[in-house]
Amino acid sequence: MVYSKLFIILLFIMSERKHFLEPFISPKKIKPQHSVFSIDLVIMLIITIAIIPPIFYNIRNKVKYPVKSTLKITDYYILSIILVYLVIGVYQQYFWTKSNKLREATIMPKTIIDNIINKYFSMNSFWIYVYNLIYYLIFGFIIISIRDYKHFAIIALGAILLLTGLSIIWYFYPNIVEERIDTNNIYLFEKTQKIDTNHNNACPSAHVVFSVYAFYLLKNVIGFFPALLFPIFISISCIITSQHVSTDVFFAIIYTILIYNFVLHKIDSKSFPL
Repeated sequence: MVYSKLFIILLFIMSERKHFLEPFISPKKIKPQHSVFSIDLVIMLIITIAIIPPIFYNIRNKVKYPVKSTLKITDYYILSIILVYLVIGVYQQYFWTKSNKLREATIMPKTIIDNIINKYFSMNSFWIYVYNLIYYLIFGFIIISIRDYKHFAIIALGAILLLTGLSIIWYFYPNIVEERIDTNNIYLFEKTQKIDTNHNNACPSAHVVFSVYAFYLLKNVIGFFPALLFPIFISISCIITSQHVSTDVFFAIIYTILIYNFVLHKIDSKSFPL
């Protein structure tokens, strides 16, 4: 009873200060504002989280070298949700270096490899989906290699270490590609270029770094050559979609090989096998 009276008195006091209740008693029709990470991408993300975990859960014992895992289907949903927020959160390092760098960005020149690839492979929707969609599905695919929650945490820390090293490089040596091709109104490509502007972070390519990281984690699970397809297709798509040049790809491969073999594997050879 006392709380009810206090609540009524509080409402009366607030009503005397019209600006407190104005948004509630007389709401205005305000058009929702969204950033480039728009509501349609959020909906797509929710649908993906709902669909992907059961798929990975069902194929984990059908791969070439199944992992002895204690995880259940509910754990796959939990890890998928955690993974989504980890990717979004940790990638803020990546976006921070877009506007925080020591000097003006250097333009990474094209090489003969770029000219050859661009000659024989034309940009089309297939490569857009490889670069944008399959790349992020790789993160989810890694879940089939996870033994338990501690293992998941260690793998996530390895990814954070890789991105932190990249961020340091981009901060001290900012770089961009000369020009990106037009989106041609392809939905995923247009969204990517709005979010990932050409202001920094070309070399080494983060896409290639994490695809090579996925190769190391999955080659003893799905097999060497199937795992190798991840960095091969991602590398080609980076060049064809003009997000990167071959130099970015080359240094990304070298960077990941060095960090994985001489840092991560030395720290925990069981979690980061060769």
